[in-house]
This record gives sequence, C-alpha cells and structure tokens, in this order.
Amino acid sequence: MLFFDHSLFMLLNADAQQAQTLVPVALWLSEELPTWLTSLFVLSFVFGPPAVRRGLLQVLASLLLASLAAYLMRKGWPHSPRPFQLGWGMQWLDHTARASFPSMHATIAFALAQAVTLTPAIHHPPQGRVIVYGVWIAAFAISWSRICLGVHIPSDILGGLVVGTVSATAVAWTVRSVAQFSTRGRFSAYWSRRVRPSAPRR
Repeated sequence: MLFFDHSLFMLLNADAQQAQTLVPVALWLSEELPTWLTSLFVLSFVFGPPAVRRGLLQVLASLLLASLAAYLMRKGWPHSPRPFQLGWGMQWLDHTARASFPSMHATIAFALAQAVTLTPAIHHPPQGRVIVYGVWIAAFAISWSRICLGVHIPSDILGGLVVGTVSATAVAWTVRSVAQFSTRGRFSAYWSRRVRPSAPRR
C-alpha cells in the first residue's frame, strides 16, 4: 500500500450519488469490455492475414506471461487487502477477499496495450494508430472501473500496469532477438563460404 492509495481511491470510488451514472458505466467496462476485446482478438486471429496472426501469437504470449507473473506475485503477497476489507468507500461489485496485488484486470489490459504497440504487424497498417490508441484507452478505462467499483486500490492498478507492460516488452524483445539471430545467416555480412584457390578473382 502506498501513501496516495487512500486519497486517490476515495476520489475515484463511486459514492451513493453516482450509483445511477458512473456505476453502470464502470460495470460495463469491468465486465463487458474484456469480453468484447477477447472476441475481437479471436475474430482477428481467425480472419486476419498471416502476418497479423503471427503478431497476435506474440500478443497472446504477452498475455500469458503477464497473467503468470501476476499469479505468482499474488501467491507471494497473499495478504494484500481489498478496499472493502479496509473499510474504504463503497463496493459495487461482489468480489471475494483473495489477494488483490497486482490487479489481474489491469495486468492483462496493459499487457494487451503494450503488446499491440510493440507488434509491427498490428500497428503498421493505416488503421494501426487507431488500434493502439483504442487498446490503451481501454486499458485505462478498465483499470479505472476496478477502483470505481471498490474492488481495487490504486497501487493494485499501478502494479498491474508495471507487470503488464514489462511482460509484453520482454516478449517483444525476445521475439525480435530470435528473429535477428535467425536471419543473420541469410546476409553476406554474417555469412561466407570457402572457394577453391583456383577460382578467378574479380
């Protein structure tokens, strides 16, 4: 827990006066938007061109690594409390009292955003910039909803941002390194062959 958690949580958490306005929006962002993003991912993988499919595999690897990292961190800090366990604000979404750091929603959302940003096959087409902006906006919106609904404190979201972006960056770096290593032998700067001494010089 960080020094700004309580004040920022109380600022972002919906109160009784916002029950009819912010809470429905936050519920949709928290519960429905991830489903829409998953559906778009599946459709893009099924119907997208080969380059996009390969890029989506990199995105999927980023999501899996980020989820695993968040799971292991939760096992390492099993007593990280939820806001309702601390008596903070109001809770608008039923949730168990399991470990909350880092937020799994935020981890996956930011891993998706960073992975899309670092995958050339996705962000290079003309509509690529719109996609990148869209997934980042979605990541911040989902993260905000978790605080608004009273199931996470801000440091949980910050932890998810760090774990998600670092995981996606690590996967992108690994993919890029493997690709560079595998292509070295195809270029004359990295490849040579012996010729017979009698071969004429040019």
